[in-house]
Amino acid sequence: MKQLNDIDIFSFLQSGEAKQQEYAFRYLYRTYFGLVESLVLQNTGTKDDAADIFHDGLIVLFNNIKKGVFQSNSTIKTYLYSICRNLWLMKLRKSKREISLEEKHQSIQVQEDHFETLIVDERKEVLFRLLQELGDECKRILELFYFRKLKMNEIKLNLNMTSEQVVKNKKSRCMKSLRSIAKENTFYQQSLR
Repeated sequence: MKQLNDIDIFSFLQSGEAKQQEYAFRYLYRTYFGLVESLVLQNTGTKDDAADIFHDGLIVLFNNIKKGVFQSNSTIKTYLYSICRNLWLMKLRKSKREISLEEKHQSIQVQEDHFETLIVDERKEVLFRLLQELGDECKRILELFYFRKLKMNEIKLNLNMTSEQVVKNKKSRCMKSLRSIAKENTFYQQSLR
């Protein structure tokens, strides 16, 4: 695998070309996963936890680069490590384990708007997991209504339904199912607070 510098990684991720983006993600994984794995393992985590945190960190990094939030005043390595460290701290807090992280690597302060981005991204991830537990039709209706912000008439046309009232009734039943799933699972209750 060819050595990439921060400028290469940044431009590959911004390119919009799947092959370049995939190459950059593979490079980041091979180069920096060990740092995050070490952090997580040294602080009561597992290898699976490390993989999850690193994956989530890559998503946040990618989204921040796409939004123009990432500033080049730190290296991608430091920025990614800080994101993963904050994600791991949030996960530990949620599981109510009180520990102090051992500081073995350089880290930077993440600005408040970056932290808010982490929280919003985490909540979206939880909502997407929750939607996966619904049937395909419910999942599609709720995605069109809440995430794509389509009107009932547009959803009716999109899903070839007979009337807007049918869409409203199905949306209502889907929301009931979603709430029921969330109430039955404490993970969802804690994550969506």
